[in-house]
Amino acid sequence: MAYRCILAVALAGFCVSLAAQTLYRCGNEYRDTPCPNARALDARDPRTAAQRAQAEQLMAKQSALAAQLEKSRLQSDALMAKRLQARNRWEAAQQQKLQADAKAVERARLVQEAVVLKPPKDLKQDVFTVRGPKPPKNAASAAQH
Repeated sequence: MAYRCILAVALAGFCVSLAAQTLYRCGNEYRDTPCPNARALDARDPRTAAQRAQAEQLMAKQSALAAQLEKSRLQSDALMAKRLQARNRWEAAQQQKLQADAKAVERARLVQEAVVLKPPKDLKQDVFTVRGPKPPKNAASAAQH
């Protein structure tokens, strides 16, 4: 147990020394090692422990809200995708129905034209047909002719 406490204190001191580390601005870059004409900057967090705790709580709330909003957006996207698929299926069915209706109308038009093109029955009287002599009904009358 004492070993753990010593380790925790050492780690805390190490973390504090990292937080108090000096940064150097070299032109438009920031480095942890100095360069010619470098300006030293203090990289310590100026906030109090209470301010840091409050900021962490706020970040936790915002992260939870962001996760909730993302979940809601994903559900909404999935619903919209299903609606889009259903709409596409409906439009495809409507297109097939229109094509079938157009084919039926075309077939009906062709049948109507075929009926119109048939000759009327009363024109058969004007048709001239040639027939040969009738064959004899029995063999005796065939011998006479």
